Amino acid sequence: MDIFRLLLVPLTGAVVLAPAGTEAQTVDSTALNNAAIEWVTLLRDQHFDSAAARVDPAAAAQLGAAQLEGIWRSVDGQLGQMESLAEGPVTEARGYHVVDLKGTFAKGAVTVRVTFDAHTRVSGLFFLPRTEAAWRPPAYADEAAFREVEVTVGKAPWQLPGTLTLPVGEGPFPAVVLVHGSGPNDRNESIGPNRPFQDLARGLATHGIAVLRYDKRTKVYGVRMSADITLDEEVIDDAVAALSLVRDRPEIDPRRVVVVGHSLGAMLAPEIARRDGRVAGIVMLAAPARRFTEVLRGQLEYGASLTPDNAAVRSATDSILALIDAYEAGELPDTVAILGARPPYLAALDALDPAATLRSLRVPLFLLQGGRDYQSTMADFALWQKRLAGRSETLLRAYPDLNHLFAPGEGTATPTEYMTVPNHVATQVVDDLADWIRALAPRDPS
Repeated sequence: MDIFRLLLVPLTGAVVLAPAGTEAQTVDSTALNNAAIEWVTLLRDQHFDSAAARVDPAAAAQLGAAQLEGIWRSVDGQLGQMESLAEGPVTEARGYHVVDLKGTFAKGAVTVRVTFDAHTRVSGLFFLPRTEAAWRPPAYADEAAFREVEVTVGKAPWQLPGTLTLPVGEGPFPAVVLVHGSGPNDRNESIGPNRPFQDLARGLATHGIAVLRYDKRTKVYGVRMSADITLDEEVIDDAVAALSLVRDRPEIDPRRVVVVGHSLGAMLAPEIARRDGRVAGIVMLAAPARRFTEVLRGQLEYGASLTPDNAAVRSATDSILALIDAYEAGELPDTVAILGARPPYLAALDALDPAATLRSLRVPLFLLQGGRDYQSTMADFALWQKRLAGRSETLLRAYPDLNHLFAPGEGTATPTEYMTVPNHVATQVVDDLADWIRALAPRDPS
């Protein structure tokens, strides 16, 4: 499920309609790569009518000529001119052929994902992070202060590779499990040249706190997963399994294990804690407090505001807003997705009430918010302050200069910043988290 990957992380995307359930066919990957490159080249050369003529009629409302022009103008504004496009891997997903081209733009490199139906008609277009971008350890990470071991989270058929970062010295140590935002994230939550989970793992381990991070199920098994994916399957089940794995390690103090969620993972952290029943603390990083559709509307309008005079971008934005209107009116069929998410999934998001769950839990909470975050905003933070007022053992802290990845900068963040500017989780965030975790009272895990 790519819904927050497209929205709460820095990218432009086009709607993909939910798969019809047909079986994947044997295909020529070279031919599909050529078809994808040829189609994206039409966009680059501004032949939007010709590109729209190659679109699956079922996706025409979201990938018509005007919408394609808006998408491309937005990409051009964020990433600059496309400089090259190279072949990439081809996978099969529920009857669709997925081609991940390697795109290089003036301001950064991205994966340009084009999906085709069985008749090689375009059914979707996404611009996703390239995870092979250069990354350097943050200055606050002391490489001599920790070691890393490979682990496996969960059981067959959904086993996930992960990394446990262990402090050097006498244990047992307090520990955290990092829970991703939405989309097919790797264990580092890699976005362009940024790896916020790797920053947190090495920074906290330098402070004597063990950290488990793992590749998300949708990253490892995306092509095998159903279009009817649930929040349990996407996030919750694996997070609970990860907490159990950490607690059973001899290097870890099972009474001092904390769940740390980011974005969607933050929204679900209270439910993860409730299901687990034994965490010593809950950390919520950049957690939306509003209904999903309200958050989505705000992000779409913000994206359009970056190019206020671009009529094509406005048209593309309005087409997605119209789908949201239909969903909220109960008129969107379950087979139609909004940026990759179908109505049952959206309804599950809208039904979440993490504040109510938190009020039912007697577990310490630390909620952090970046002031430059345009995805989960200070409006969300104000709602959390109101909804959690009077809750004991609750700390809410805002960091004015930080973005959605808790990296510093100036002005409101933009999608291009995440993709092209190498940065790290702020030192102050790592220090504050470490201080808070180390001060937690042990909790009996039985």
